[in-house]
Amino acid sequence: MIFKAVPKATVDKIFQKGLFAAREQILTDCNYYVKVDQHILERSAYTEMDGNTLHVIWNTPYARRQYYTGTPSKDVNPNASIQWAEKAAGEHKKDWAAIITKAMKNG
Repeated sequence: MIFKAVPKATVDKIFQKGLFAAREQILTDCNYYVKVDQHILERSAYTEMDGNTLHVIWNTPYARRQYYTGTPSKDVNPNASIQWAEKAAGEHKKDWAAIITKAMKNG
């Protein structure tokens, strides 16, 4: 079997397509664990890509405080957790990797 070197720029571009394909699932999975009172925090979430990095952002003035502190109420969302993105990554990173890998193979 012969392997050819692939330029880093090409690999980056293919990876970005894979990450782009996974972004909505990543956002959905993160929001599954978000603290919920009136759904404002959850609805404020969006993604941004910066090269090979995906940022998931909750855009409220209190998002950072909610992310790192307190005890999540389970009344509205029984799955609520602090540091919900880390919780989602711990539960779903293999699924996300599979989506990225599939998109990279097809791209």
